[in-house]
Amino acid sequence: MKRRSRVPDVPELAAHLRNLEEAWRGRRLDSDPLLFPHRYERQDDREVAAFLASSLAFGRVASINASLEKLFRTLGPQPASALRGGGDSWPGLEGFVHRWVDAGSLRPFLRAVGETLRTEGSLGGLLADGDDGSADYVAALDRFFSVLRERTGVPPAGRTRGLQFLLPSPAGGGACKRAHLFLRWMIRNDDVDLGLWKGGVFSPARLLLPMDTHVHRISRYLGLTARPTADLRAAREATGWLSKIDPSDPVRFDWSLSRLGILAECVRDPRRSRCGDCAVRPVCRAASPRGRPPVRSHASGASPE
Repeated sequence: MKRRSRVPDVPELAAHLRNLEEAWRGRRLDSDPLLFPHRYERQDDREVAAFLASSLAFGRVASINASLEKLFRTLGPQPASALRGGGDSWPGLEGFVHRWVDAGSLRPFLRAVGETLRTEGSLGGLLADGDDGSADYVAALDRFFSVLRERTGVPPAGRTRGLQFLLPSPAGGGACKRAHLFLRWMIRNDDVDLGLWKGGVFSPARLLLPMDTHVHRISRYLGLTARPTADLRAAREATGWLSKIDPSDPVRFDWSLSRLGILAECVRDPRRSRCGDCAVRPVCRAASPRGRPPVRSHASGASPE
């Protein structure tokens, strides 16, 4: 059997990624926290809802949706106005727990968002103020979250695990998937993405692939990265290959790639994957010619990755 090159065949990969993109275009918004900002008509409400939804986008879909339903019910029909008003008690959040984020973590986070809306007028304004025009938005995001941390009013020693998780440091080397997911929603204006931030420093060409464990694994299957962990270097490496397909919008394939993992179309267990129906199977390094991932060899410890 001919051994597949470690370097992706860009034209072949592009053709199959476009097929995958079309297969998932506009489908299954119910499987994503992006569903929540789509509920609002006002741009400021959509921006705030997108930031809150992406910030809690970790864990099982059902758990994420339940937590977001409680949060947005508390904030009411106009979440941007509610936060801009400066309140920080939010009695409706009593008992709120989303994995390690609880009400004690969420309240100062919301307070920082509210102060930003009053000071810069929008979250996009804060990001733009800290942007230095780099190739991607990592440095701008790092400054963005640094300002939000200060605006929580909580000193570093008093920040809980939950608050630290909500306000990461993207320049620290982690993938910071949720931060880059938020930017994808805000800056791209195709398919399900919102496209609220336009012009100036905002360009889809500067976006990085939001790299979670699902997208990282599938990126390795497609030869987009050889990194063993889902980190910033992996996100940049994968985005670099995707930019060879579409330099103006390299993360356009994130929606379809992430559906494969979120909806269990592509999983590690070969008995549960649906390789035979997958548009990228011909360029997938984990799929066998029969359309199933090879079973791990217990004797050799071999893995499709």
